[in-house]
Amino acid sequence: MSKPQLFCFTYAGGNASFFDAILKDLPEFEVVKLEYAGHGTRHKESFYRSFDELADDMFLRLKEKYPESSYALFGYSMGTIALVEVLKKILADPEINDPSHVFLAAHEPHSKAELSGYSEDELDEWVKDRTVRFGGVPDRLLNNKSFWRMYLPIYRADYSIIGKYRFEDLLLRTAIPVTVFYSETDTPRADMELWKKYFTGDCEFCQFEGTHFFIRQHHEEMAGIIRNRMSGRNEDDI
Repeated sequence: MSKPQLFCFTYAGGNASFFDAILKDLPEFEVVKLEYAGHGTRHKESFYRSFDELADDMFLRLKEKYPESSYALFGYSMGTIALVEVLKKILADPEINDPSHVFLAAHEPHSKAELSGYSEDELDEWVKDRTVRFGGVPDRLLNNKSFWRMYLPIYRADYSIIGKYRFEDLLLRTAIPVTVFYSETDTPRADMELWKKYFTGDCEFCQFEGTHFFIRQHHEEMAGIIRNRMSGRNEDDI
């Protein structure tokens, strides 16, 4: 029997290797680390111009790996937007079963329309500041021009489509159970509770200490929760 699958959608500016740590924590699962165009192993491809383009691409790649057994979706930061847009396509496709569980991390369902008002230079500075504050850049690379020359276009492309995305227009209502991972200092619980507007079934919230990238310190704990939820165990069973 094939392993249950976990399809992973990464953060803005990130690549699929972001999920390497949690992959090692889940040897009994097939962790499918989806790579966006223009990122990581697909760096020669053109960036997306919208989340519609991203979702079309990710949905095709998910179907190529469509499991024979149960599967779940895991989105981190920008990956939560990618996830819900792909989920819409899954729910509309009668040939694909629904995921058994959805995991969302480090992003509240708020539109970031303010990003669309920046000039390119202003957006670059905003992206640099935000990425550094989030702990996304090692100290040794903060002033490394080669690093920013390579990665700034990727961050810019991702934040550009985030700025165009409107959660107010998201037509999603599903009873698929969801687990929301968050850090109170990054995305407060009150903001994360808004996911209940779209996920109307069992909705669980798991708080962790740390910055935006709390998964780096807590991947083992998160993997344990993923394992239990995908096996049908709830908090009372642990």
